[in-house]
Amino acid sequence: MTIVQGAAVLAGLLVAACLASDQAGEQARRPMKLPSPFAVAGKPILGSYNLETPDDIAAARDVGMNLVLGGADHLDPTKPLGRACADNGVYVLHHLTQHVYGRPRLLDRLSADATEIPLFAEGARPHPESGVIQLDDELIRYEASEPGRLLRCQRGYCGTRPAVHRGGMILFWPEECEREILQVRDSRMLWGYYVLDDSPGDAISALRGIYRLAKRLDPQRVVAAGYGSAGSLCNFGPGVCDLMLIYWYPVFGSGRYDPLMTSHQVQWMVAAARRQVPGMPFAGVYQTFDAAFDRPENAGKGLPTAAQIRKQIEDFVREGACGLVAYLGGVPSLPGWTARPYMREVIRETHREIGATGALLIPPEPPEMRAQRVFAVGGARRPPTVPGVPPAWHVILPFGPAGAEGINAVYPPETDQRLSAAHQGRHGAVRWEPRRAIGGVIGLGELLGGHNLTQNAIAYATCEVISPTDQTVRLLFGSDDDMVIWLNGREVVRRVYAGGLQRDAEMREAHLSKGKNRLLVKVHNRAGMWGFHLRIAGQDGRPLSGLRFVPRG
Repeated sequence: MTIVQGAAVLAGLLVAACLASDQAGEQARRPMKLPSPFAVAGKPILGSYNLETPDDIAAARDVGMNLVLGGADHLDPTKPLGRACADNGVYVLHHLTQHVYGRPRLLDRLSADATEIPLFAEGARPHPESGVIQLDDELIRYEASEPGRLLRCQRGYCGTRPAVHRGGMILFWPEECEREILQVRDSRMLWGYYVLDDSPGDAISALRGIYRLAKRLDPQRVVAAGYGSAGSLCNFGPGVCDLMLIYWYPVFGSGRYDPLMTSHQVQWMVAAARRQVPGMPFAGVYQTFDAAFDRPENAGKGLPTAAQIRKQIEDFVREGACGLVAYLGGVPSLPGWTARPYMREVIRETHREIGATGALLIPPEPPEMRAQRVFAVGGARRPPTVPGVPPAWHVILPFGPAGAEGINAVYPPETDQRLSAAHQGRHGAVRWEPRRAIGGVIGLGELLGGHNLTQNAIAYATCEVISPTDQTVRLLFGSDDDMVIWLNGREVVRRVYAGGLQRDAEMREAHLSKGKNRLLVKVHNRAGMWGFHLRIAGQDGRPLSGLRFVPRG
């Protein structure tokens, strides 16, 4: 046999082996039904963001979509977009997000008897000169306003009870929102309302106000909210939404692809949400844009391949998604799936499969994904808690700008952790507030919103760890960006780091005394996202039972 003949035989064997492997893989796939708490014209939710032209709407119908996140023009049958939605059977999840974004927030904690309300209004759009706002369960009528302040406020308006409200809360104007819902609620193609698109800041009070209005004025329609990080769940809880849209984008502007990101992050987020609202359904939002859109030198590197789009969708379905939404259809500055034939094809084939059976064929989990699994495939209605994870922290922020000192800049909470204390922060007085952690993650940037408010800023967080015995433990942690950890007043971690937040990025051994122990965390944000993760494990790295934490969440 010649070398060429030998090579040909080897090639034939390799091809046969590949075919056999593919066939085995196909046989190993199993169908997973999409849960159906909500349907669009009797079908699972299959939709897209940013369908801005009638041609985009027709393309959505062509690939089997039935929903668009849109606005008034998508609902108006006299407008080209509205006619296209009606003609193609594409329903509308109507944006109410403008009632949260671009709104001022409380400059400081508000007492129950204050009749003037100081505002932090940097970047906010104008608000009514007089009117009614809602904070938590309280309505407040104000008769006048001036820059940075609401004046002559009537507290406990319309039979509500005056209360104390924490600083940083986004104000909600219910009368404006009510007018909009009344204008659109009779639209034939209206499917529901979209109230949150990631992280505007401390918006949970406003979101609950919108939800109550929507359920009073249009009780049959779905209220959906979008979450793009564990930290963004600071704006989740009972009475916020009926449906979560969860998005993770695993293809980066550098071209790097993280095949484990979607499954791993969604597990933690869904588990955290369902501990508050058992059985909360979610739709998965998958990436169809070029993550290098702001880096011309890398143009095209951040585009997901057809296989990566399919895998994102499979991962969402494996974790229990009841629907699938593409981000995004396309805008002139950022083309998405509507402009890319190969994306249209994989989306069409996937939707055809779901439309025919209500299920998707899912391959077995890769070993590396199985090794990282924390919660059961498909998600539980009320997932268990993971031991050793602080459920909440007292947080105070922001301080700065830190300047060239960065993480070494020192602010009062470093030496004064009295939870009753107020300190001068970056934009005014700041105070310790209890904040819920999501699987050990505190999203600091999500508490404030815009990145312009958090660049070169510092935050502190503290909690109490109650140990049943003296013991050596492992601290597993991650941060975005630099981080210092003190345990019982002694520095145990100093991490100089610039980059994104990852769970369990590093580990240090530490000693817990029997009884109360105090953790203090300091995080410096260089730019962009901002937050930290921390949990406590045994010396073998396994979750550590028996610890108690204050605050308790």
